[in-house]
Amino acid sequence: MSVPSQPSHPTAAALAQVGCSCMALGVSLFGLARLDLPITKYVRSVTTHIPGDQLTVPWMAFTSNWGDWIGQGWRLAFLSFFLLAIAWAFKKPSVKSVAIQTLIAHGIAALLANVLKHLIGRPRPKFVHSGDWQMSFSFVSGLDSFPSGHSTASFAVATVIAKRFPVAAPVCLGIALFVGISRVLRGSHFPTDVMGGAVIGILSGCVAAAPLGQWRTSLQEGLHYAAIAASSVLGVLWTLSHRMEDGMAGLVLVAVGTISIVGGLWGRKDHWVRGACSRHHTWQATASMLLMALGIAAMTTSPLVAGSVGCVCVATWFRHRTRAHEPKAQATHWVVLREGAVLGSLCLALLTLATARGILPFQ
Repeated sequence: MSVPSQPSHPTAAALAQVGCSCMALGVSLFGLARLDLPITKYVRSVTTHIPGDQLTVPWMAFTSNWGDWIGQGWRLAFLSFFLLAIAWAFKKPSVKSVAIQTLIAHGIAALLANVLKHLIGRPRPKFVHSGDWQMSFSFVSGLDSFPSGHSTASFAVATVIAKRFPVAAPVCLGIALFVGISRVLRGSHFPTDVMGGAVIGILSGCVAAAPLGQWRTSLQEGLHYAAIAASSVLGVLWTLSHRMEDGMAGLVLVAVGTISIVGGLWGRKDHWVRGACSRHHTWQATASMLLMALGIAAMTTSPLVAGSVGCVCVATWFRHRTRAHEPKAQATHWVVLREGAVLGSLCLALLTLATARGILPFQ
């Protein structure tokens, strides 16, 4: 099957992708900001203060302690130097390159995070007891909540490793997410602080992992990945903390979501039939995935989630339009894994929507 031709103005398509990614990030952060105080209040309710701050929920305490331990800056730097030692001992130039890039990413992320911390001057959760606070330039300890330094550094290092060693991407990014969650459970940061740190870390990692002359393309790619991450986190948190919207608006969103998912599966069916999972990832396959993602977002019945994911889908479409259009053949086992991941993710999302709405004790 042929694919759409290259747009006559690729620069315009790239700018449109960047604009949609930024819109998705803005909507996601706005939505997460509405969960900042409810989540902070819940964490306080399960934290004892004598002696010290101790979480009474075992898994939360485990995550808080180990995430804080993993995400400390000197340990991430030690990882980079450990990779350098491995490269020297086994004469692996590729590993040496990754080690240097993780150090660069860590440095960029730390610089940006610390500058923003003092420019914004957001108070940490323990100093906030209502929704009103002022943010201004400050060097005072405790007024340095945004962004989370642990999250920024962890995602910067994880992004470099994930880009250079894609097989390790789920583990690396999962560990970075684990660190980010720990900062919220520890009461050190709001969810938006962690997400802000993740965005800066992803951008830093994308820039560090590519040649300096390609920094524009790297930032474009980083914004796209960051938008996907932010909209996904918003969708999961919103679903787990809110019931389905009542009334006509909720029914309309569910209906739109159902139609989109069915349409996406129908489009995917043609992709499967052509050669038992075609080894060419066509534009119809991309469109079907976007339809399913938009459908899942609509079924959360949250306009914020639907809007954020919708912007990501448009950005992804423009990204597809600006890339090379000759489909690349893939090995059959990778195709099977890819299609299994698509169906598995869809089933997991539908199961979550059906059984886990509003299970978190905050709204």
